[in-house]
Amino acid sequence: MRLLKDIAVILVAAAAAGLAINLFHPRGFVPVSRQELALKRVVPVSAAEAKIKYDAGMALFIDAREKAEYDDGHIAGAGSVPASAPPAGAIAAAMARPLELVVYCDGAACGAAEKLARAIIGRGYGRTVYVIRDGFPAWEERGYPVERKEK
Repeated sequence: MRLLKDIAVILVAAAAAGLAINLFHPRGFVPVSRQELALKRVVPVSAAEAKIKYDAGMALFIDAREKAEYDDGHIAGAGSVPASAPPAGAIAAAMARPLELVVYCDGAACGAAEKLARAIIGRGYGRTVYVIRDGFPAWEERGYPVERKEK
């Protein structure tokens, strides 16, 4: 019994010392909000990095642009979930798939892909969401697979 008591005292003292050191050390403990953690799970990737995921079949691609833009041309096999008004059912369906999510729009200045990625994480998606940094134009420019709606 005495041994257990000694172990408990040592554990409590070690935890208190570790916390104290972290609180006062210049590079120690930094409290991070859930929102900040969620933002860290939105990771920008290049079109080439996204293509690796595409070729491996390990990602679901989601176009965050409006439906008309999606119809004009999109990554082959990508689904359309407009960031302006993402349907809850579409987000839930994407989250249910056992694949990584890669979201894109019209490029770095677009912002729709990151907005949609945050919405997906905000709905409880626990994995990283990848955003193609320069969007669909970079994908198409490299000659990667594209689908267009027939007119």
